[in-house]
Amino acid sequence: MSETSIPSTDADWSQIEPALEAFLAAWDEGPVPNLAEYLEPCSAEMRRQLTVELIKLDLEQRWQRGLKRVIEDYRSEVAYLDECITGPLIFEEYHIRRQADDDVSQAEYFKRFPNLVAELERLFGMDPAMRSTVVGTADSAEKLTIVPGEQIDDFDLLLRLGQGAFATVFLARQRSMQRLVAVKISADHGHEPQTLAQLDHNNIIRVYDQRTLPERGLRLLYMQYAAGGTLAGVIKFMRKLPFDQWNGRAYLKAVDAALNERGESIPSDSSVRRKVAAMTWPQVVAWVGSQLGQALDSAHRQGVLHRDLKPANVLLTTEGVPKLADFNISFSDKIEGSSPAAYFGGSLAYMSPEQLEACNPGHSRQASDLDGRSDQYSLGILLAELLTGKLPFDDRANSRPWESKLAAMTQLRRSGLAPNQLKLPDNFDTGGLEQVLEQCLDPRIEIRFAHGLDLARELELCLDPAGRRLIVGNAKRWQRFARWFPLTTVSLITVMPNIVAAVFNFNYNHREIYELMPDAEPTFMRIQAIINMIAFPTGMGCASWLAGSVGHAVKIDKRHALSAKELGDRRQRCLELGNLAAIVGLTLWLIAAPAYPISLHLMLGKVPPQIYAHFVVSLALCGLIAAAYPFFGVTFVAIRCFYPRLIRWDSVTSNDVVFLRRLAKQCWLYLGLAASVPMIAVVILVLAGLERRFELVALAAGGVLGFGIALTAFRLVQADLETLIRLLSKHQD
Repeated sequence: MSETSIPSTDADWSQIEPALEAFLAAWDEGPVPNLAEYLEPCSAEMRRQLTVELIKLDLEQRWQRGLKRVIEDYRSEVAYLDECITGPLIFEEYHIRRQADDDVSQAEYFKRFPNLVAELERLFGMDPAMRSTVVGTADSAEKLTIVPGEQIDDFDLLLRLGQGAFATVFLARQRSMQRLVAVKISADHGHEPQTLAQLDHNNIIRVYDQRTLPERGLRLLYMQYAAGGTLAGVIKFMRKLPFDQWNGRAYLKAVDAALNERGESIPSDSSVRRKVAAMTWPQVVAWVGSQLGQALDSAHRQGVLHRDLKPANVLLTTEGVPKLADFNISFSDKIEGSSPAAYFGGSLAYMSPEQLEACNPGHSRQASDLDGRSDQYSLGILLAELLTGKLPFDDRANSRPWESKLAAMTQLRRSGLAPNQLKLPDNFDTGGLEQVLEQCLDPRIEIRFAHGLDLARELELCLDPAGRRLIVGNAKRWQRFARWFPLTTVSLITVMPNIVAAVFNFNYNHREIYELMPDAEPTFMRIQAIINMIAFPTGMGCASWLAGSVGHAVKIDKRHALSAKELGDRRQRCLELGNLAAIVGLTLWLIAAPAYPISLHLMLGKVPPQIYAHFVVSLALCGLIAAAYPFFGVTFVAIRCFYPRLIRWDSVTSNDVVFLRRLAKQCWLYLGLAASVPMIAVVILVLAGLERRFELVALAAGGVLGFGIALTAFRLVQADLETLIRLLSKHQD
């Protein structure tokens, strides 16, 4: 039979679309509409096409509301129904029932419509998503008769936990082990047990083992029992509450409601429940998403794609910890004989655009084209629904035929999220969660996070405001300047304290020479010029060395991705910049300290001991100024501006934490140097006598002010270092 029920052109579709829209509006506004009433305005040649589309739309609306109906039930309303029953209409009913989690198989349709078996085989064969559901008629009947209270093999079935297109899950008591388990009963096909055997992660349901019953064609997969319900139950629970009550406590109430429904005891207080109870709702979503992102990353690294992420497939423990389940249609490239297409499917509402294309028989994309970023997109939809209480893409009004529907859903996702679509009411602070989900749901695959772990780390940052501000926060104007002109910034921070020290040194010692050795003033000026002629080129060389270090530390090659080792080297160089700036200044001043009096002695002969003391002490003071203040300034800029840009989670190692802790210890040393400046000024004050009291009191006061600035910078740097150590240590864990 031909597929004449599908409108062939946009012109044809425009003739029947008003009737479909009116029918859909009637469903939204009141009681169940009478399908026959919407056939009258249509011309005779278009009536059969309109009838088919109305039946599809009516089936979808009914199954969404739990009003189960099948094609044959329309005989009372449509006298010419037999003329309308074609493969695409049957195919549509099949998908609608699957979306409603009905226990349906292709074999049922082969029995109901024996005259269309050839066409149905072609249609089902066109869509690899459907192949995994083909089971024998006897097996299907057997599966449907299993109910709680029965014993099957080693298991006493206690409670039906869930039922879907592929299997039914029961809470059961395993007799031999005397423990509660979740038993998934399905037809004996697929690679789910072999797939799950590869996975070992705290946020993936642990599978104990499987048993097969060949005589009944069934497989029993028994696994860890998560008593806290599912994320689907949480979403349903939260929708009943005013949004201002959405928080961590409400999340735990949803978990407790599931426990009560199953007759489970609510657990006593624990650190996890206390942590969750204190969270805002965006933090709860970020916490759940981070753990699921890590679970996906673990599965992907084992070569396993989930391909059916949705709230119903995320189980919760009694503490609300999420665990990923239902790998029934996953694919593992490590299982011999497995192929991406063999068990490809999923839930349409949570599919990535590329997965929808692979499901569409009319599209060239294949299941084998998908990678972990498709799962990542599905997780983004799941988290967006959890965050807002509704799916980010509204597919309900889509009444087109199957291929057209898939194309329309794909196009909707390809157009991206609407502006502020994930904004929460009442100006809730999402802590950056909105931006993370927008990247996760970007229709461009290359823009999404490279790995599930990258997504998990970004979600963790949403739980750590200080960490997020440091790593991905909006840069202020001075930070943007520092990133655009790193060498200029570091040079200015390094040179300015040296200029202040040089001015003080010249004025102070020039006056000392003038008062103690008036005849030596011309010689002092010549020595000053000679030392400057030596010091400036040396300083320029040191500055070039420092500049090279800055360039190597902050350079990010836009053309070629840096390797993990290159990024690690640059991060280490960043942490050394403050030390290098301090060493440059301190070394030059310590060399100059004895050079002045020794040069005077060589050129003039005897030099009073006071001159030696004044030169050594004053230049040492300048050296401390040139070391302590540039260190804190350069280190602060390096930590705030340069280091975060070099963090890529897959390049972080334990060495990064070691270097950060080493720098934190060095900060105390430089703080001591900064504190010594006013103390040395007091010493000079005592040595200088009353004549110089005003100048040196001013110097001591300036030293105290400088120490205050250094102490402020010290606290900021230490806070940033603690944040980085916490984040990177957590990454290592």
